[in-house]
Amino acid sequence: MRKLRFLIPVLGKLLIMFRLICLILVLCVAESVYAGKITLKSVDRPAEEVFAEVMRQSGKNFIYSSDILKGLKVRVDVKNKSLDKTLRELFKGTDIEYKIKGNNILLMRRKKEKFVPKRSISDPRLKDTDSVKVGILRDVIVDGSRNKTLAMNSTDIGALNVSKDMIARTPVIFGESDVIKTLQFEPGVSGGVEGTAGLYVHGGNMDENLYMLDNIPLYQVNHLGGLFSAFNTEAIKNVDFYKSTFPAKFDGRLSSFMDVYTRDGSNKKLNGSIRLGLTSGAAHFEGPLYKDKTTFSLSARRSWYELLTLPAVAIANSINDKEDDDFSFGYAFTDVNAKITHKFSNRSRVYALFYYGEDYLNNGTHTPEDKKNDYYDKDESRLRWGNIVASAGWIYDFTPSLWGKVCGAFTRYYSTMSTLTESATLNDGEKLNFTSNKVSSHNSISDWIIKADFEWRSSMINKLNFGASMTFHNFLPSRDSRELVADGVTTVLEGNGMDYKAREFNIYAEDNLSLGDRLKLNFGLHYSLFNITGKTKFGLSPRIAFNYHLKDNVAIKGGYSRTVQYIHQLSQSSISLPTDQWVPVIDSQSPQVADKIAVGAYWNAGNMFVVSVEGYYKWMKHLVDYKDEYYLLPPDMQWNAVLAEGKGTSKGVDFKISKEFGKVSGQISYSLLWADRQFAERNGGRKYPARFDNRHKINVLVNWKINDKWELGASWTGMSGNMITLPTQCWVDPGLAPWHYNMLLKTDINNFRLPFYHRLDLSFTRHTSHGYWTFGLYNAYCNMNTIAVRMDYSISQFIASPDENGYYSYNMNPVFQKIKLLPTIPSVSYTWLF
Repeated sequence: MRKLRFLIPVLGKLLIMFRLICLILVLCVAESVYAGKITLKSVDRPAEEVFAEVMRQSGKNFIYSSDILKGLKVRVDVKNKSLDKTLRELFKGTDIEYKIKGNNILLMRRKKEKFVPKRSISDPRLKDTDSVKVGILRDVIVDGSRNKTLAMNSTDIGALNVSKDMIARTPVIFGESDVIKTLQFEPGVSGGVEGTAGLYVHGGNMDENLYMLDNIPLYQVNHLGGLFSAFNTEAIKNVDFYKSTFPAKFDGRLSSFMDVYTRDGSNKKLNGSIRLGLTSGAAHFEGPLYKDKTTFSLSARRSWYELLTLPAVAIANSINDKEDDDFSFGYAFTDVNAKITHKFSNRSRVYALFYYGEDYLNNGTHTPEDKKNDYYDKDESRLRWGNIVASAGWIYDFTPSLWGKVCGAFTRYYSTMSTLTESATLNDGEKLNFTSNKVSSHNSISDWIIKADFEWRSSMINKLNFGASMTFHNFLPSRDSRELVADGVTTVLEGNGMDYKAREFNIYAEDNLSLGDRLKLNFGLHYSLFNITGKTKFGLSPRIAFNYHLKDNVAIKGGYSRTVQYIHQLSQSSISLPTDQWVPVIDSQSPQVADKIAVGAYWNAGNMFVVSVEGYYKWMKHLVDYKDEYYLLPPDMQWNAVLAEGKGTSKGVDFKISKEFGKVSGQISYSLLWADRQFAERNGGRKYPARFDNRHKINVLVNWKINDKWELGASWTGMSGNMITLPTQCWVDPGLAPWHYNMLLKTDINNFRLPFYHRLDLSFTRHTSHGYWTFGLYNAYCNMNTIAVRMDYSISQFIASPDENGYYSYNMNPVFQKIKLLPTIPSVSYTWLF
């Protein structure tokens, strides 16, 4: 027995492991049993949103004809009910039937509509399911998981559909849910500078992304320098995002296309939400205006930073010396979304939408009236910028197989910056010798747009998309003015800023063809004309893509896209600023052109996970950037004279595994990227890395529905730092005696990479009977990342003996300091639903 004593510890460890295994099995069984129970409460929510929640809790997919759910609102209240009982409650009082087949829920009407031809469509990837009787509609079969459908069944590579729920569940700074910051967690997409709502896709620039609101362009999509985007989550229905291959409908940018669709409004009853947060508040209202024919949707958001800063400004001014001027500061942003939709019949409807967004920033100093001085001074700077969009359209189903949309729109971006200086002497409160100098700078871009889009299903295996648009651009890159007041005389001086009028015409056609059960092909062509200053430039953009199913749950894709960009943004920083100017290609300039090849492999693992690997190679020409030392050129030179033209490439791999349903959902992604640029008049003509050549990037996004009251969201991101330019050589300038500066020489552009960036964000959601609380932690473990490097000089040596002129000498050496910005930032907000 003594010889066997050594087995006692081993047996003890085996017993502990056995108990752990039994415990895990019990928990798994309990989880599987509990997963069959559903808790759900909805008051007139759109059916698609309710289905998404049912899918998350049950892991099932919905298969249905797109016509079934038009305008359907759901009222349901179940707790720990089976899937079958939940579905009965969902469709009580409707003409919708359901069948549960394996991991799928099939929906169909009890009675077929008269115009629907009796054709049966079966998805070959759904075994042991019934055929769904549908007509030739725009979306013949809609899978409950839109992104799974995009990955497995469409020919698009790198496409993503973002729901409002997905946006709201992503932890972000200050608790302000943001679609652009949600997209920053996609592989191949960088946010640029920490905390900002920028998009840099596959190494591209910020102006290479086309942002659209219901298919109408927006030119400025950021509030507060990019801290928040201009898209109010309360107004969003869903978002389509393309980053690798592009439908023929889209052109005009090199890197990505994002179309934000706004809510149409409920046709049943008035409902909405009101949200109050630490930095802003938002409200959303929607409902019927006339019976069930006319609906409205109205959303508004307003910051209250000026209210938060008032106490600090007042305290600072109260402790100023009597001789010091008081200072002022104020910032606010506002955005409003409004939409009205009228339904004439099941085949015809019209809509009108309006968007207004504006930022206002002012700061300055002034001599207050309560301080007894014999002078008066005032220095003030003001900055105002914003967007206006107005659009109206008509959507009509000509036949069950032909659908069309015609719309007209106006979109405008504007920015005005002004500085005001006033001074006077005071005599018993009266201002004498008053002088004033006000300098203003204005830039804007305005578009009038007419467009038409059509979709024709010529057969059950073929779909044709085609359309055309005409845009009338008006560019005002910069216009300055000055107003002087002296000796009671006012003089106004207008600058010579020049505006440019351009006309842009686009036409496209695209064919989607299914050959058998496994192969899908997409052929497209986009042709564009851009006429400005009497010269016409054109672009021909072919598109081709395929999707081939190796197995029912394994697909491979490949595609080629060309895009042409006629306008670009002049920016001198790495964040979006309102002073950045949109300018067209003029004179001998050529439009920017990008060609991109992409391939991808996709695996639907057990109908729960989707695994994707996508590779791409993009080459670009006629890129635009500032020349080296452009600031040394004469200030009155035209903006296009300081620009250089070059080329670039980007290549990389995007990997992602995602799980959209169940109590725990989320995704893990990794991207590998190389991006470079080459300009004859930059960096001595040598190739250099792009600023946002973030070589490695890892994203983890998890959402855990703990129970019917609590949800936990967590996101972690880690990536290689941005590229910056630092001097690598120095020399002493003897002409600056007695200060002997070690002068610095920059040898190469973007020759230094910032340290590895990483951050963890957390959010906790507590559901109540009438809404929910959201608690957030941005940068939870307080890793203050380096966002830039600042250069300064310090005295390294003091020479005590004066020279022949009596001067003492100082040796000044350069010092580099890392700039770190954002620590841990908590947030809290409450949303009331009604």
